Formats: sequence, structure tokens, C-alpha cells
Amino acid sequence: MEILQFIKRKFLWVILLVVVFYVVFILVSDVEKIFEHFLQIRAEFLFLILFLVFLSHIVKSFRQKELLNNLGEKIPWVQNLVIYMAGLSLINTPGGVGTFIKSIYLKNQFQIPTNKSISVIFMERYHDLLAGTTIILVSIFMYFSSVSISLLIISSVILIGVYVLIKNKRFSEFTYKKISKIKFISKNLPDDITSNSFYILTNSKNMTKGWLFSIFGWCIDSMAVYVAFLVLNVDLGYILISQIYFTSIGYGVLSFLPGGIGVNESIADFLLVQQGLELSVATSLVILTRLTTTWFATIIGIGFTRNILKKQRQSH
Repeated sequence: MEILQFIKRKFLWVILLVVVFYVVFILVSDVEKIFEHFLQIRAEFLFLILFLVFLSHIVKSFRQKELLNNLGEKIPWVQNLVIYMAGLSLINTPGGVGTFIKSIYLKNQFQIPTNKSISVIFMERYHDLLAGTTIILVSIFMYFSSVSISLLIISSVILIGVYVLIKNKRFSEFTYKKISKIKFISKNLPDDITSNSFYILTNSKNMTKGWLFSIFGWCIDSMAVYVAFLVLNVDLGYILISQIYFTSIGYGVLSFLPGGIGVNESIADFLLVQQGLELSVATSLVILTRLTTTWFATIIGIGFTRNILKKQRQSH
């Protein structure tokens, strides 16, 4: 219950921040036109968008299972899915570090050592950045964008730098010290964190599999965004929409603000207006996309977290 209360407190503060930002965001645009755009949305298409988002997370849960398998930790598919989804409850923490709460669930339910689960969760975040960078790189050859290229350079430097550090086994100790500062996780960390987990997860075979799972999952996610654009009668093409989507997400993550709030939306709005869209249309697209991806995932995560904690109470 302590974990759930923590999530609720964080969630309420984030929701308050989101509401205030979106009110200002909408007021700056055209309120009446945005309202008219949202009236165009048909329920069946909204369900399709949410289904695709949910499907993308199912694919990413397979990535989590595969990473655990690489470290010799095998857990049933259903429980793996539940734990992965529960981690989404804190996906909107700065940099998504709240997802490390999954290490507690993995330890409590399957006695998986925290040093292994932390390595897995860290590599999930790494593969997310790697996949997003790859998709932007491919899109650049078709649609030039100085904003996207700048992000591509920054993310590439980060990816290379982190990879070099990871290949050094001392990186496990460095990561442990950083993660130990996160509330709830610190009290569950072991004293001995000697592990080759990072080294194992970064061999060529495991890196390739993680990268492919990530690409597949995020391509489904961007397909959901593409459908959201079509719902509002905007078709910029799947590739260009993916570029705009991942560029805005990337800058949002780099901002280290909860959910990238403000930065994500502003970048996306700017890039869409550059494509000749009216501000009200761009703002409507950004809000619809954010509600059906990031915030929908957060709500899913809270639901699965309640399920885990309920089962834990029943078992005691």
C-alpha cells in the first residue's frame, strides 16, 4: 500500500501540472477550433489507437522477458506482462526512472536479484533511446529537419558514451549508487552488487535482439500516432509523423521534466506548424497523441500496480 500511495501522490502532482499546462496550451491556441476538432473523433478509431498503444507495450514486455532470460531468470509470460505494465505507472517520472520500481516486484514475486533487474530495466531505457534514434536516422534521409538532426547528434553521443561505460564492469557499481537514491528501491537493494549483468546484456546477440524488439514496439506506437493524425484528417505520411513524434519525445526526455511536459508538446507543435498546419490543428494533434500514448500508458500502469498489490495483500 505504501508503494500505491507513493504512486498516487506523484500521479496527482503530475496530473495537476498537466492540467495547468494544457489549459494554457489550449488558450494560446484557438479553444473553439480545438473543441471542433475533437468532436470529429469517432469512438471506433479511438479504440483502434488505444489498442495499438497497448499492443506496442505487449511487444516491449517480451523484450523485458527476453532480457531476463539472457540473465538466466525465467518468469511466466503473464506475470512478466503484469510487472512490465505496472512499471508504466511511473513512466512519467523524469527520464522514466520511476520504472525501476519493477525491480521491487521482480524481487518480491520471483526472488530475482535486484542487481539483475536493475540491469534489465536500465537496458530497456537504453534500447528505447537506441530505437528512437534509429527511426529518426532513417527518416532524415527522406525528410530533412535541423531540429531532428540536433537531437540525433545528442542522442548518438549519449548512446556511445553510455555503451562504453557499460562495457566497463565497474559501471554496475556506478549505476547501483545512482539507483539506490530512488525511494522504495533503496531499501530493497542488496549490499553486494557484484554482477556481470551489464556485460552479458551488451554482447552483440543480446543487443541485436533488444534493438529489434524495441524497433518493432515503437513502430507500432508510431502507427497509433499515425492513426490519430488520420482521425483529424491530417496525413503527413507515416515516416514524417514518426520523425516528429520521436523528436518531440527525445527532447522531452532530455529535459528531465515529468513526462517531458511542456517541452514535448512545444517541439511537436513547432514541427507541425512548420509543415503548414494551423496552430489549432497542430495543438489538437499533440494533445490527442499525448493522451492516447503517454497518459494512457500511465493509467494502464496504475491499474496493473493495484492488481499486483492486491494479490500481495491476499497472499499475506
